[in-house]
Amino acid sequence: MRLNTLLLCGVIGAASPVIWAESGFNGTWRPEYPQKMSPDRKPDVIELKNGTFSCPSCSPPYALPADGVAHPISNNPLFDVLTVKVVDARTVLRQGKKGGTVVFDSRLTAGADGATLTDLQTIMGMMSQPFVVRVRAKRIGAAQPGSHAVSGEWQWLDYDLPNNDEDTTLRIEGDTLSMSDKMGRSFTAKLDGSDAPYSGSPKFATVSVTLIDPYTIEERDKSDGKVVKITRWKVTPDGKTIHARFDDTHGKIQEQDGHKLP
Repeated sequence: MRLNTLLLCGVIGAASPVIWAESGFNGTWRPEYPQKMSPDRKPDVIELKNGTFSCPSCSPPYALPADGVAHPISNNPLFDVLTVKVVDARTVLRQGKKGGTVVFDSRLTAGADGATLTDLQTIMGMMSQPFVVRVRAKRIGAAQPGSHAVSGEWQWLDYDLPNNDEDTTLRIEGDTLSMSDKMGRSFTAKLDGSDAPYSGSPKFATVSVTLIDPYTIEERDKSDGKVVKITRWKVTPDGKTIHARFDDTHGKIQEQDGHKLP
C-alpha cells in the first residue's frame, strides 16, 4: 500500500521532444484501482470484546482498552501510542502516534452482513502530504460470541486511493522531464540516466531516468546513493495507457496500469 503500499510514484520518459509531441504523453496520469492484495498475505485477527481491542495476529501482538484514550504500545515499529474508540455497532476509530506525532487515522467499518470489513486510513508522515487509502477485506473466521462486528479473522482483498492522491503530472521540455503528483512528490531530471534530486519523499533522495526504447523508460530511485526501487514504464503508441512494473530490489514485484486524464 506503500502502508508500505507500491503506488504510482514515478514517471514516463521519451526518446526526444518530437516523440513526446507526436505521442501526446505530456499531461496528468491516473493509476487504475482497486489493486488486489497478495493472496499470500497473512490474514488479520481482530478482537473487540468487553471493552478491549486486540490484534493477536499483529507483529508484535497488542491489546488495549477501547476507551478513546491514548495508550502506549511497546515494540511496534509503526506506532508507540494507539487510541481506539467505538463509534457504533459496526464502526471503530483508531489513531496511531509515533514520537508524539500522528502517523495514521483509521476508520474500521464492518458490512451490514458481517461478511466484509473496510479500513479507511489517512496516512501521515510517509509522504510530504497526508493521503487516504481504502482497504477491503472478507471474513474467513468467526468472532467470539458477544464481540463487536469488526472482530474475527479477515483476509484483505484489495485497496484503492479514493481521493486519487497519486495523479501524476509530467512535462517534457527538451531533454528534461519534470514530474509532480498530489502527494507532494516531484523532480526534474535529464533523460540521460544522470542523478537528480527527488523531493517530497522520505524514501528517495535522488532519481535517474534512462530511455530503453521510444515507449519504455527505466526509473531508478535512490537513497544514500543506493538503488532502492526500479520502475519500468511502458506507454502505448496512442498515448492513452501506461503499464508500470515496480521492483523493490528485494524480490517483490508489482504491476499496474494507468490512463491519461482528459
